[in-house]
Amino acid sequence: MIKVLIVDNELLAGVRTERLLAAMQNIIFVGQATSGTKAVAMVAAQTPDIILMKTPMLEMDRNSFSQLFNQADFNPVVVFCPTLNHFDSGSQKYTLIDAILNVCKYLHSQRSRMAVTARSHLYVYSSQGIDSVPVEQIRLFKADQKYVRAYTADADFIINETLKGLEQEFTHLFVRIHRNALVAKNAIQSIRRDEGRILAILKDIGIQPEISRRLEPKLRKLTSQL
Repeated sequence: MIKVLIVDNELLAGVRTERLLAAMQNIIFVGQATSGTKAVAMVAAQTPDIILMKTPMLEMDRNSFSQLFNQADFNPVVVFCPTLNHFDSGSQKYTLIDAILNVCKYLHSQRSRMAVTARSHLYVYSSQGIDSVPVEQIRLFKADQKYVRAYTADADFIINETLKGLEQEFTHLFVRIHRNALVAKNAIQSIRRDEGRILAILKDIGIQPEISRRLEPKLRKLTSQL
């Protein structure tokens, strides 16, 4: 879950932004601070991941501003907004959503770098918020232009990852079969040839990704051991 605090002296702006956040999955509104003093206290009490701050904030003096950005135990990401009063509709709504989602991607990226073990879930970002997908449910990662598409038994979705990074992190779960594809080791059912191509048959999904000739021997050895 990503916790969001609003810092804005206009209560109506907070209500509108809270309504927008409530429609986004895995994002929690933790409150609104209407002054610098209240912001410092709420940041300490709620430990938000993201602060949406109106600028200029007349009720934020230099001392409060300094305290807000020098919390000892954590470091929230601050998104400065000229106004939060009109972000509940139209293009401005999606501008704010994009800003929040970009920060969420950054936070998840930072957390994954700090983790000592491989992640158990990957995240999918959309205007509806954040979906959490268990890695064990993913059968195939396939490069799709600048992105990677992940396939489960029920769906496919684009993730903000690289095949190289996924291969390094999940080497115990996935194996590379082509320069553009990784498959889950426990999802491989068989290997077959079709009009000169070598294909991987996977559990639960209809897609049959191509296997490069260079990697075929390694994959056949692996399937004989499963």
